[in-house]
Amino acid sequence: MITKDDLFSIGYLKRTHNDDLPEFVFVQRDGLFVPFRSEQIASLMGEEIWLQRSDIEEIEDGMFLWQDLVGYTVIDKKANGEGVTVGVIAEVDESTINTLATLEDGRMMPLHEDFIIAIDEDAHELHVQLPFEL
Repeated sequence: MITKDDLFSIGYLKRTHNDDLPEFVFVQRDGLFVPFRSEQIASLMGEEIWLQRSDIEEIEDGMFLWQDLVGYTVIDKKANGEGVTVGVIAEVDESTINTLATLEDGRMMPLHEDFIIAIDEDAHELHVQLPFEL
């Protein structure tokens, strides 16, 4: 069975361009991911479209997808240099122009490269310097 971990959201379908899509795209229905052939994409207007991670082109070394940060602990480096644990990323929303991370406690924070200091893959930590109190 296909799970959310196997997939990557490419956003909500607003126009029907099926160029460069893999054979199957997925839509979540009743908690399950249902495959649709790419040529059926016109029937999915307004739906969130998911692709299998294995169908996404190889990512360059050192590059990250925002979705890969789910489960990472966010540590905010304050002006005094002290690192404060903010929370753990539960979900990433890329459906709008501003990518947002939802923490396990429900708070949201912007994911923007200007705020990111470092990503520690081994420790599963995202080190940031946020311009505001979260």
